[in-house]
Amino acid sequence: MSTSTTGKGHVLYLALGEYRVRATRAHVETFAAEGRPVVLVIADRPEWDDLPDLPGVRVLRVQRNKKGSPWRAARKLLLAKDGPLQGAGLLVAGDAQALPVAWAALRRRPGLEFRLEPYDNGGRVTEPAELAVITPWYPSPNNPFAGSFVQAATEAVRGHYDRISILHTEDWAGSAPALLEDAIRVTGDRFLDRRELIPVIDTPDGVLTRVPVPLTTRRGYFAWAAAQEAALRKALPTGRIEAPVIHAHTAIYGGVHAMRLGRPDARIIVTEHSTFLEKIFKQPAGRRLYDEVLHRADEFLCVGSYLRDQIVREFPHHEGKIRVVPNVIDFDRFTPEAKPSEKLLNWLYLGRLIRHKGVLPLLEAFALVAQKEPEATLTMVGSGFLEDELRARGEELGLGDRFRILPPVPPEEVNELMHQYDLLVHASRFETFGMTVVEANAAGLPVLVTRSYGPDETLAGIEDLAGALMDVSDDPDVIADAYWALRARFHELDLAKARAALLAKYSREVVGRQLVELYEDRAPAVEPPAAAADEQTDETAPAAAAEGPAAAAAPAGEAEADRAEESGAEPADPGRVVILAYTPARPHRVANFANELVKRGVHVDLVTARTAAWTRSRLDPRVALLTIEDAETSLVIPRSERFVVYRAPRAVLRRADRLAERQRDKAVPELAVKVARRAHNKVAHGFHKKVFQRGYRVVRPRLLAKIAQHEALPQLRLDLTQHVFLADTNATVTAWRMAQEHPHLKVTNSMDLRPFEHLPVLDQGVSSP
Repeated sequence: MSTSTTGKGHVLYLALGEYRVRATRAHVETFAAEGRPVVLVIADRPEWDDLPDLPGVRVLRVQRNKKGSPWRAARKLLLAKDGPLQGAGLLVAGDAQALPVAWAALRRRPGLEFRLEPYDNGGRVTEPAELAVITPWYPSPNNPFAGSFVQAATEAVRGHYDRISILHTEDWAGSAPALLEDAIRVTGDRFLDRRELIPVIDTPDGVLTRVPVPLTTRRGYFAWAAAQEAALRKALPTGRIEAPVIHAHTAIYGGVHAMRLGRPDARIIVTEHSTFLEKIFKQPAGRRLYDEVLHRADEFLCVGSYLRDQIVREFPHHEGKIRVVPNVIDFDRFTPEAKPSEKLLNWLYLGRLIRHKGVLPLLEAFALVAQKEPEATLTMVGSGFLEDELRARGEELGLGDRFRILPPVPPEEVNELMHQYDLLVHASRFETFGMTVVEANAAGLPVLVTRSYGPDETLAGIEDLAGALMDVSDDPDVIADAYWALRARFHELDLAKARAALLAKYSREVVGRQLVELYEDRAPAVEPPAAAADEQTDETAPAAAAEGPAAAAAPAGEAEADRAEESGAEPADPGRVVILAYTPARPHRVANFANELVKRGVHVDLVTARTAAWTRSRLDPRVALLTIEDAETSLVIPRSERFVVYRAPRAVLRRADRLAERQRDKAVPELAVKVARRAHNKVAHGFHKKVFQRGYRVVRPRLLAKIAQHEALPQLRLDLTQHVFLADTNATVTAWRMAQEHPHLKVTNSMDLRPFEHLPVLDQGVSSP
């Protein structure tokens, strides 16, 4: 879309952070090409060191303070009598850090034309569609690589729908000190109220709404998703997604937006691509939110089997709706015209320059090869926080211009790029799919990639035809050895045959058909995994049938008892145990111990004062969980502290916040409340930790023992219990009293399985994490 505007005067472009440098460059270059004069105000950051001279573009650098913020210096520059605000016809705030400065500038010049991104919307807003695609990643000026898989999936189904709405929530991230962070949040919230500032752009795939989400800190996936949801809600004219079918990419975030903002009758399909699920599942709020998305989704898709297995392990109750549908590869965009040399000298890496992609050991491995091959080269195409470290290491290794880093290229330029090289090399530790690997084959390029789950699956059966797979390792010798081995059998490669196999699985037509069937609820039921079907062999099946359905379904524990009865032996009584784990420092260890006991038929009662500690511990559901948490919460001492230190001040601040928010034309009142809220949190947390907790921890074991005496112990069959295991110090008084009142109990703080080793393992139960 054109950046041309009706305003007169120069463009005043603010870009004060480090995150959206690429987008700023792209937009400023477009203005320069159109002959529009630009004053570019940037922070004095190393990211701008290689800024080229552009005709008609004047660059003003502002210094950062001790906390790294250029806010005050930029504000002073703009509001000066002879500052760049004078004579400006258009103001653009290009990143989150520029929003507070832009707000101050607009207060000085209320009639000045203003944009968050320099597109001429003409007042256009998001319209209803037949299919809505929601994604946190999509190709954009700031990251032309991001979400290319989403774009490919949308292209694959566009022929079936006249109106497709692509809703892209784009993070405007970057660092910011606390005060600037509050200012960004306040001013960003007000700017997003102006729906005309949000770009709505026609693309070949559909109408793209790119929603900026100013978010400088990420304290948790739940809060992160909430910030994106709030921004998207503001962008939608009705506050909801007006489409009967919604394809959401990633459960957090796209799935959350579909669940919260979709119509009640909307059919929701979620595709998971994320490599960071473990991080989400470790956060209780994020895990609960993920479970909600799984419950609401009509279909839940994973781009690879590893992702599916990972999610099913966490949420086995949703297994029936989780299936594998791979990413789409647009083979029409690629031509197998690469002419790799037999020596495979010119290496290409294509992706992000981050640690888990294995770019550092890849560079070290190339240096080993380069010692023997003076003509070998390595080109990394991408960006990331390791870029400077990689350049510096390349210089230390003396590679010179044999190693270079190029900026990311748009998806439509990848095919031509690949034709310039002999070998695609990826040493990633983990990939959910590995699109670049398939695209390289489509372009006629051999591949050398790690067995990082996704590539291992996509190349299954054809790895020797397409190139080679190597073990995941940080050892450069592993990569170098794999390269020499591949080069030695270059003549055994059959890239055309491999391409045909990949085309049959991942082409736009094949995967697009699967997606349309899911959109229209015409997909077949999920088949059980092959491994499960193979468990019953031809030899065992007739025997089970002869014994009847009841025998075939008998649990392992009953079978063990039946065998004992037939032999005439008296089955061992597994007994009962109690585990006192009020506030365990390592709940996983306690859960593993309890799980091992119930596998042997032992009845386990676990008493706790922290119910949430067991959410992620994979505690076997057969463990009887008794909680005294609510009773402790209602005690006068902690309840009084919570009221005085937390609840009463927060109630006052909430009231003040509501009053400040009503003044939408002013940002200072709400900003002042946020500063006060930060100060209160700091003081309250300090008091709770350094004053209250020090005193409370002395009396807490006795209080918990008193609560347990009334709330938990009456529910325990201590007369039938043999062992009591003490798992933390807050339960010491309780354990001592139990030992005094019930001398037959064996009370210990050592979770030792030896007293139970004589008991057979009756079933596998819940697997240990």
